[in-house]
Amino acid sequence: MESHPEIVSRGLMSDNGQELIAGARLVIMKTVEESNAEEKSDWGVIKEKIRVDLKRYINKQLPSGR
Repeated sequence: MESHPEIVSRGLMSDNGQELIAGARLVIMKTVEESNAEEKSDWGVIKEKIRVDLKRYINKQLPSGR
């Protein structure tokens, strides 16, 4: 990636909000880096891969009983 991804949050952030965003940024970068050229060239595919990986990461980070 040429630069860090920009992350925009909406709504309330927990006490560890900045840590959550920093971790999400790392997840995005890792997902893109581990994707092959074909996946990177298809916006729909890479967007879905990022969405799935971010959902998994956020669900692990947030306390249960949201």
